[in-house]
Amino acid sequence: MRFLHTADWHIGRQIRGRSRASEFEAVLTEIKDIAVSENVDVVLVAGDIWDTNSPSSDSDRILFGALREFVTNDIEVILIAGNHDSAHKLNAVGQLSDLLNVHTQAYVRSHDAGGIIRINRGDVLAEIAAIPWVPDGKALNAIEVLSDAQKTLSMYQDAVETVYSNVVQGYTSGAIHLLVGHVFVDGALLADIDGSERRLHIDIAYGIDKDRLPSSPQYLALGHIHHPQEILGVPNGATAYAGSILQLDFGERGQQKIVRIVDLVPNRPVQQKIIPLTSGKPLIELRGTPEQVLVASEQYKNAYIRAVLDVDAPEAGIAQKMRDSADGIVDIRLDYDRLEENISTVSLQDLKPEELFVRYYQERHGTNPSDELLVLFREILGEVVNIQ
Repeated sequence: MRFLHTADWHIGRQIRGRSRASEFEAVLTEIKDIAVSENVDVVLVAGDIWDTNSPSSDSDRILFGALREFVTNDIEVILIAGNHDSAHKLNAVGQLSDLLNVHTQAYVRSHDAGGIIRINRGDVLAEIAAIPWVPDGKALNAIEVLSDAQKTLSMYQDAVETVYSNVVQGYTSGAIHLLVGHVFVDGALLADIDGSERRLHIDIAYGIDKDRLPSSPQYLALGHIHHPQEILGVPNGATAYAGSILQLDFGERGQQKIVRIVDLVPNRPVQQKIIPLTSGKPLIELRGTPEQVLVASEQYKNAYIRAVLDVDAPEAGIAQKMRDSADGIVDIRLDYDRLEENISTVSLQDLKPEELFVRYYQERHGTNPSDELLVLFREILGEVVNIQ
């Protein structure tokens, strides 16, 4: 049986207030076309279907339109809830969609209470352990949450390991065995930060060590981490994150988004390949003076741009000026020499209004307000005083 592994659709995500609905429609159509051309039997969506747990009607329209295309082409779909999804909403969708071979798993269920989804294609049976996001509030009671952080994280690991181990107990011999889950595995690679790759560890986030993952699935299809990657060193040797389907924010700039095609035969090693996605606008970062950035932006008409501007000091209205001058600029950062932090022992209540304003400006912008701005502040303060 052939599977397409995808995850982290985040339908409805905007970028700095701009809708990306057309991009979501395009990339989901691309995924459907890949599934059809590759003769995929089942699409696995490993959580974070929507971007929020209260998605808009337009987000629902995009999702249901994509599911309709899969169903029309005789492709079954499995959707599990991620930490961004409403489990109640996904469960409600499943009440009807299951009749169309769109299977949902909104809640954690044991192996004998619906934790495994079974799909038959000809004489082949696939058993998919479908495990949505395990919320830390569900895994830990109030007393445990109030305990020290390291103990709490260890308890969460224990709870997740117990859930995963329980569900895979429902496997039967002679079938294809998969697991689709939405979980953070210790050491997974995150987005690039200033050109360097960063790994997240379970001493600062709820997750599970890879050695605690079950070894019985032939393939573990994971969601939650947006950077597509394989997790090496897992007992069964075939565990991967599909990653998000669009570059969702600037930490993901430069990432090639993908889907994974996975071929499975009972009791045989996995065969898989990666297919890159081409839909969606790229996210880029341009640095320089405002003039240099505007000139460079001409080369990126079909991209979202973060502009990091070399300036001497904050300039009122510069962000709006840049957006008006180049439609692709959606995020502006100012780069200038900031004052060294100097924490004064003077009480705020002892400061005069102008001194309070200067203190606020210094802490907010890392520099002193200009003389022109101080003149404007004094004029406004005078008007307020006269009104009183």
